[in-house]
Amino acid sequence: MLKKTLSFFMIFAFSVTSFAHEYYFAYAELTYNELQKRFEGTIIFSTHDLERAVEPKGTLIGQFEKLDERSAELRLIENYINQHFQINYGCALDSNAVDAFCRSQFTLEGIVTQLNGTIECYVSSSAGAFYNPVQFQFDALMERFPAQQNKLTFTYRNQKETLNFIPGKEMQNIPLKP
Repeated sequence: MLKKTLSFFMIFAFSVTSFAHEYYFAYAELTYNELQKRFEGTIIFSTHDLERAVEPKGTLIGQFEKLDERSAELRLIENYINQHFQINYGCALDSNAVDAFCRSQFTLEGIVTQLNGTIECYVSSSAGAFYNPVQFQFDALMERFPAQQNKLTFTYRNQKETLNFIPGKEMQNIPLKP
């Protein structure tokens, strides 16, 4: 009897830890499209981590794979992205010179869930005029997972910059090169 009970607890403990992971990552690739005057990119999360962050009570767990373009849950994802993935940049409202600061407002163009447990979120944000200074915030999932690390690769005029975001370093600047 003791052997069966011990075996049960060992199997239970292993199954619980097999669903958890020690490290948390999100990746983003973003490009400024000068012809379209907008940011375009992909943000990749672990699906179950994003589900937990968007709805902490767990009611969306396992639901993201079933979403379609009319799902209300897509607005939850879009709102979450706009809270935790932002670009603040110099912009021109009335002239060709920097006279204001603007903030990105991303539209979730679509999502694709992958068999490897990730979700790809395709985003875009209009940006009529785009100048220095440019500040990126990428603190997605950090409020939920203290070990979260995010990585952004930003492409502007065929130049790539990669930034790493960790707790305490959620906002970073990239100087634009002419």
